[in-house]
Amino acid sequence: MTLLPDWLLTYQRRDLGDDALAGTITAILLIPQALAYALLAGLPPEVGLYASVIPPILYALTGSSRTLAVGPVAVAAVMVAAALGGFAEGDPARALAGGLWLALLSGLFLLLFAFLRLGWLSHFVSHPVLNGFSTGATITIIGTQVPALVGIRLGNQESFLDLLQELLPRLASINGLVLGCGLLTMTLLLLARNQLPGWLQVLGLSRKQAALSARMMPLLLVVGAILLSASLQGEAQMPVVGSIPQGLPAPSLDFLFVPGWQGLVGSALLIALIGYVESLSVARLLALRRRQRIDPDRELLALGVTNIGSAAFGGMPVAGGFARSMVNFDAGARTQLAAIITAGWVALAAFAFTGALAPLPKVVLAAIVVVAVTQLIDLRGIVSTWRYDRGDGLAQLATVLGVLALGIEPGLLLGIGLALAITLRRTSNPHIAVVGRVPGTEHYRNILRHHVVTWPELLLVRVDENLYFANVPQVESRLLALVADHPQAKQLVLILSGVAAIDASGLELLESLEQSLQEAGMQLHLAEVKGPVMDKLQGTHFMRALGADHVHLSTELAVQRLSPTC
Repeated sequence: MTLLPDWLLTYQRRDLGDDALAGTITAILLIPQALAYALLAGLPPEVGLYASVIPPILYALTGSSRTLAVGPVAVAAVMVAAALGGFAEGDPARALAGGLWLALLSGLFLLLFAFLRLGWLSHFVSHPVLNGFSTGATITIIGTQVPALVGIRLGNQESFLDLLQELLPRLASINGLVLGCGLLTMTLLLLARNQLPGWLQVLGLSRKQAALSARMMPLLLVVGAILLSASLQGEAQMPVVGSIPQGLPAPSLDFLFVPGWQGLVGSALLIALIGYVESLSVARLLALRRRQRIDPDRELLALGVTNIGSAAFGGMPVAGGFARSMVNFDAGARTQLAAIITAGWVALAAFAFTGALAPLPKVVLAAIVVVAVTQLIDLRGIVSTWRYDRGDGLAQLATVLGVLALGIEPGLLLGIGLALAITLRRTSNPHIAVVGRVPGTEHYRNILRHHVVTWPELLLVRVDENLYFANVPQVESRLLALVADHPQAKQLVLILSGVAAIDASGLELLESLEQSLQEAGMQLHLAEVKGPVMDKLQGTHFMRALGADHVHLSTELAVQRLSPTC
């Protein structure tokens, strides 16, 4: 693995124009989002800007995706807010230190995963659980923005239900001006996303030009809101962002001296896991469209370095965002130079325009967050999953409800635990079929599903699951019951085409079965054993007792050898 990314080693000048345009368009979207996501995380708004400069550059130099846009993301932000609720105890300085600790710890976990090649851990977050978590977290995010949208101040709440319980009694004190500004901003953003491109095409712009022009709406609304708020003397009328430090901070690790960071370790692990899964999913989706490849282990390394760099330069945890990456891709980004250009524009804004952001109403940023995350709510997916598979549907629905009722982290752990329990239950009760030959062919199918030919002296049984400790008792019980139900059978052929692994408990099952069948006057045979399984069985006491002549390449060869009437 080279130290430099492929795109940098093979960069072509003709890609510069596309990268420059995409980087500029993405920056227009990123700047207001970065401010909004920092506030969503319970951190000062400038933290979002800091997390949008150095981290994208670090990812551009270490990641394997050419178009993934790395920076603050909504789901990670709300997870940070949940983690900081008990850690900060209302102290802004402690909250900032906690946010930096979360970025550092997340990065260290990702580097550890990369060193140990533990990318497979992300597989424990199944797609239904991830989908349910995104939906529940999105609803929670929207709930956290409601106070800002109606002009009410609330304390930090652990769950969406807690938020509702505190918010509902106070709805009578809604600030009409704030509410009107929020509704107008959301309406304009939705129109810009859904209707404005079509209107611009009617006016003569190409489809791509219209789409890119519509992307500028969040920044235009921010500018308009700043001008309007300043003319109304914003602080007296509605809450505003306030003073933002100019420029970028020097690298610092002073936050390491803030005590109590051990309480953030579990949250950092979940943030790292979810950030990696989200980033890898988006990177693979974009790479597939251009037939490029993504290296999962390199993504672990890149995201680890990126988050550590974010912590050192005053930023929050970062990941690859879906919406921002899609904008970057659709705008024509060819390489990660687009991300570096985006970072350059954000840095320029941090140096030149932070003073102008002081009158920006917080309600505008809240509206930007709400409109940006609504696309992540997938209620139709929950219904579809439930109809296809009740187990996956239950895990997905439980994750949504767990996030809403218990909070971000407990809800996610509930979903992961339930999904693993359902998987364990499935594999512990595997499908086992008695098969026969389809007439006129060499294919063998379930006797309960197809019209097939069978032989009284042969019992052909197919096991459709790996043999391991959790299902050995069930498999043994089912096999002995089938033997008892076929008293004329003299040969039992276990068809292992669906078995990819046999653990020590599974081996003991085969040894016990072979001995029990001998005592009952039957013989055990194996057919269609996969190569890796046979490699492990070779040299065992079981194989020596069974004999090589009792292992058959196919079910058809076993039948021909064992039944003279076939």
